[in-house]
Amino acid sequence: MRPDEEAADAADGEDVGKSDADAGGRGEQPIERATETRIVTDGGVDAAIEDASVEQYAGIVGALEDGVYVLDEDGHFTFVNEAMVELTGYDETELRGEPATRIKDRETSERTETALAALRDGETEDLDRTFDLSVQPKRGEPIACEEHVTALFDDGQFRGVVGIVRDISDRRRHRELISQLQETSRSLMQAPSRESVADIVANAARQVLGFELSAVRLYDADERVLRPTATTDATDDRLPERPVYALDEGQPGTVFASGEPAVYDDVRTIEDPDGEFGPVRSAMYFPIGVHGTLTVASTTVGAFDENDRQVAALLAINAAAACNRAKREQEVREARERIETILERINGLIQNTVEVLVEATTREQVEAGVCEQLVAVEPYTFAWLGRPDVRAETISAREWAGSQPSGAATASDDERDAPAGEPPVDVADVAEPIDGDTPGAQALESEEPKVLEGDALEDAGGWFRSAAENGVRSVMAIPLSYTDSNYGVLYVCADQTDAFDQREKVVLQALGRAVANAINAIESGRILSANKVIELEFTVDDRDLLLSRLSGRAGGTIASAGTVTQEDGSLRLYLTTQDADTDEVMAVLDADDAVESASRVAEHDDEALFDVTITESLIATLVDHGAVPKSIVSETGIARYNIELPYEAEAREVFGLVEDNYDSTDLVGYHEHERPVQTQQEFRAALADRFTDRQETALRTAYLGGFFEWPREVDGDELAGGMDISRPTYHQHLRAAQHKVFEELFEGGY
Repeated sequence: MRPDEEAADAADGEDVGKSDADAGGRGEQPIERATETRIVTDGGVDAAIEDASVEQYAGIVGALEDGVYVLDEDGHFTFVNEAMVELTGYDETELRGEPATRIKDRETSERTETALAALRDGETEDLDRTFDLSVQPKRGEPIACEEHVTALFDDGQFRGVVGIVRDISDRRRHRELISQLQETSRSLMQAPSRESVADIVANAARQVLGFELSAVRLYDADERVLRPTATTDATDDRLPERPVYALDEGQPGTVFASGEPAVYDDVRTIEDPDGEFGPVRSAMYFPIGVHGTLTVASTTVGAFDENDRQVAALLAINAAAACNRAKREQEVREARERIETILERINGLIQNTVEVLVEATTREQVEAGVCEQLVAVEPYTFAWLGRPDVRAETISAREWAGSQPSGAATASDDERDAPAGEPPVDVADVAEPIDGDTPGAQALESEEPKVLEGDALEDAGGWFRSAAENGVRSVMAIPLSYTDSNYGVLYVCADQTDAFDQREKVVLQALGRAVANAINAIESGRILSANKVIELEFTVDDRDLLLSRLSGRAGGTIASAGTVTQEDGSLRLYLTTQDADTDEVMAVLDADDAVESASRVAEHDDEALFDVTITESLIATLVDHGAVPKSIVSETGIARYNIELPYEAEAREVFGLVEDNYDSTDLVGYHEHERPVQTQQEFRAALADRFTDRQETALRTAYLGGFFEWPREVDGDELAGGMDISRPTYHQHLRAAQHKVFEELFEGGY
């Protein structure tokens, strides 16, 4: 039924009476049937109220929490409920008869007028419209509202509207709050550091919550205190003194330690406060994870509602997540920077050190040069190299370089003004026991670097304590090891704790191996240029030696006729036997784990020649230490070695090495004598550089096998078979080798 038809029915003059009960106890009163009016309940559902008394209708409208008003066809108020009065601040009498523009902004009023005009002119049958508007109260700021209007008709004529106004300022504030929190979260997730996070959170407490007083404290793990890091301008002006709290001090310290927030409607109720609150009356404290605390304060008692507490808690949670992310990213950046710095520093160190190793012609130059290159790179401040003294069983300093770290805490003025190169500790007389528990002794034994740092330096005593007192914070001992040879220990000192991480250890350990390799090369070549040599003769009765095993089982005499070090590091050994069971010799060689391959090259009467390739041997160790084997003979399980070494110190080291590793080692000869200007070793070295492996093997097997004897003790077929090649190929290698021998002999200046 249209409103005009219903209005016509009401106009027929039919009176309807109601009893007291029907009228809700108000007594019998005449009423009019109301025209159809759409209202919006709290649920937002339109309901038609028909056949109700005016009092009932007024009671329902008055009970609504939303404001309700009626405008006549000219847009003036004819009715407002109590909620409308409370919303606007105007009395009912102040609004009745007034235009709607009294409380509506112009834009909303114009939209309403346009919609009403369309209804008056019959251009639309849509009786309901909803608008967002700002209601201007009698006093104060505009209030964000939502308005729902419904047209009223009487006898088919437009008579005005009924409007329902709902205060949505809380809803809008909530929406704006969510938007601000999202924007703050985005900013927090982009913050590059914890300090940036603190600034964002302090300002967000002001912008989002509207409280001018806020501060963020960050935890200083080194000092174990909470330091003020970020504040608002108002906090700086009104609370100029912001204390630093320990974990058991003040509300920030208590909240941080417990991980539980604290909210005070009146801070003056706190028992035994740790500081003067000044103008602050209420405050909220929230932990920011393990990173710090957020404080929000007000000069008003009870300034915070539940919404404020929830938002502040959310800010603190987001800040903790942002601090975690910023800390991880900062650690990644710092790690990347450290790696780049380390790579740059290490590249320079390696390049300079390799140059020293290549150019050095003596062991002393290698040792001194390495120490100088190390201390030229930060954070290394001092380095010294110690050699093992086998006889004294100590590690003694031979070379050192570096100076006392600048500004050492315990250094005197004279020490700080010392010239460059003045060491932080005198190591000239240092002699560490080889079997001791110092880092150097442990590094020599394990062939792995050892690190000593922090308080352990002082606790170690000796030169370590002196170094710590003069600014050294960490020490690394690097073994100078090459194959089975140990050439000493390199100590590197730094003025930083944790200076030697895993990357440093790997690089410095490789550097130590390079130094040992260079020393070995120098020691191995030094005998070729030495004017005097030490001839050392000793015997070994130990079945760990291959020669001892062979002569012990096969009998006879077994001797080394020459050795060749191959590219893969294995040693090719030519052995001659006399009066030995050659079948037993081959059986022992074939079954021996140290033998890679073995063959019987030639055999004549009671003598035979064997070609043996081995992976480990005492001969290889002696050669690595610069020794030149003169003769090696084994009988009845006892091997006799006659070797030459360039210096007495090396002779002591080599014999000590053999004695430590093999049982029943006895020194039977020790002589020092002059060497000829040109030696057999030099001649052999010159030839070895010219031979191919096949040529040298062909020539050596021919000579040792008796090919050059008359009559020949072995023919070419046997020699070729021993090398597993054809006879023509064998003779080709043999002729080429003979040509090089004669060329070196007649044209090489020997």
